[in-house]
Amino acid sequence: MTLKPLYLALILFAGTPVFAADPQQIQTLNDEALSLHSAGDYEQAEQRYQELLPLLKEHFGMGSIEEARIRASIADTQLARQHYEEAEQSYRQVLALLEQHHDTLLRADALNGLASALYLRRHYGQAEPLYLEANALLEAEPAAPVEQRLLVLDNLAALYQTLGRGHQARPYQDQARELRRNRP
Repeated sequence: MTLKPLYLALILFAGTPVFAADPQQIQTLNDEALSLHSAGDYEQAEQRYQELLPLLKEHFGMGSIEEARIRASIADTQLARQHYEEAEQSYRQVLALLEQHHDTLLRADALNGLASALYLRRHYGQAEPLYLEANALLEAEPAAPVEQRLLVLDNLAALYQTLGRGHQARPYQDQARELRRNRP
């Protein structure tokens, strides 16, 4: 999974807070979590992300997009820690929160993460439609980052290779190769 930084400093002042949680404490915990995640200390990163949740709920209210972003980071750390069932549950929570918000890139990332958690548990039939949906969302999004598209394309190709369906993997491999060749 790719690390999805959450720049709360920008978000905190963009909306009106519901309550008075300390924005500096939120930013500090987020920065610590990002640093720990980047260093590969996923257990500590997950703890910091968990500490952020009540603060986000206090500051932004229940079900905010900020909560969805932090839950996605929690899911990513669980996936990195090979806690696939926990990651699956967390990605499902993110997707449920996103029913209230329009964030195509985060939705695609959560679908890809959920599919990966299922794939790693060998639930290939459940992973396939999620990868396909993530890919469709990213194809339709003109601002989709190349790295995010490549991750989903590579995951789809790997899924089809694992299933012994190389003919289905080839189009995704070709798309990924073309994106890499034309990357800015």
